[in-house]
Amino acid sequence: MDKIKEIIKEFNFIGNFVKYEENNQGNINKTYIIVYEKNNQEHKYLLQKINSNVFKEPYLVMKNIELVTNHIKKKLEENNDTVHKTLNIIKTKDNENLFTYINSAGEKEYFRAFDYIDNCISYDNLNDGNDPQSLAYEAGKSFGLFGRMLNDFPANLLGETIKDFHNTKKRFNDLLLSIENKVTNRSFEYPKKIIDLISMSKECSVIVEELGKTIPLRVTHNDTKLNNILMDKNNGTGISIIDLDTVMPGSSLFDLGDGIRSACSNSFEDEKDINKIYLNLDLTKSYLKGYLEEMALYLNQNEINYIGLSIKILTYELALRFLTDYINGDTYFKIKYAKHNADRFNNQYILLKDIDNKLDEINKFVKKTVKDIKKPHLS
Repeated sequence: MDKIKEIIKEFNFIGNFVKYEENNQGNINKTYIIVYEKNNQEHKYLLQKINSNVFKEPYLVMKNIELVTNHIKKKLEENNDTVHKTLNIIKTKDNENLFTYINSAGEKEYFRAFDYIDNCISYDNLNDGNDPQSLAYEAGKSFGLFGRMLNDFPANLLGETIKDFHNTKKRFNDLLLSIENKVTNRSFEYPKKIIDLISMSKECSVIVEELGKTIPLRVTHNDTKLNNILMDKNNGTGISIIDLDTVMPGSSLFDLGDGIRSACSNSFEDEKDINKIYLNLDLTKSYLKGYLEEMALYLNQNEINYIGLSIKILTYELALRFLTDYINGDTYFKIKYAKHNADRFNNQYILLKDIDNKLDEINKFVKKTVKDIKKPHLS
């Protein structure tokens, strides 16, 4: 019997089964689009097999998602917001968030289902849209709205789905261990850059050091790539934030810094042409404007002060990860050629230095934008 047809019978889908097809867009979980029909009306769903090699505790992942999406639904209802949406979990016939399937090898496979959010599009790159600056603004606004709706949610109710995901200090220590362990001799290729990374370690650990003290613990998405925003196909408005597997306690600065690093840098992470590797300030400012319009009134002064630095820190963190993996013999990130991780590291290092040179201008823009947003609320 067809395995997927067998599994979908376990979920509370509406109507009669029509068809399913695999969606190959995701990199981690295996995803299928399921179509049902009732009274000549089509109902579409997403069925996903969770990658339990990445997410060791699937039930914890789903508990986090249910808590967060229920809170967002409540906020949308309170605000009479019929434009924005959040993921809606389809329970199993046993009223569970997950269905556990035992495969032919006797291994457990974990499946979940959501309503399919239709008439939306996602972009991998800001240049994929008609207007990169408008798209950057909408991206910032979407993740800002996500943060605002969860501003009053107790972050300590969520579990860590990937431990130490944005622990910059640990990422730095992992690099030192990789050099010390000498799995390869590749660290000798970058002596000056490694010394430079060491010199930045204290500054770039500030968010982790202050988290839960001067920087509040918040609900964070932790994977703020552009393609995790569903946009309205017709008007380009951000409709929903998806891919909530890494939602857990953290700093809003993790999400903002990584969102800008990934969306507003001019090149892909393995671009070799150094002339193409830089942070686009115009796009960065558009992203920040959208984000701050939603979140400026909820951030404390330390969070605001560290916004520019957060872009540098998240770039630093990824540079550390690429270099560590290269020195360890390419055991974590998938590579397409021998020096792929080396090229990724060099790319992020060049981007890091460019961001450093632009921090003053970014900080000035943040300060002015926050002041302009807060002014009407003080008068």
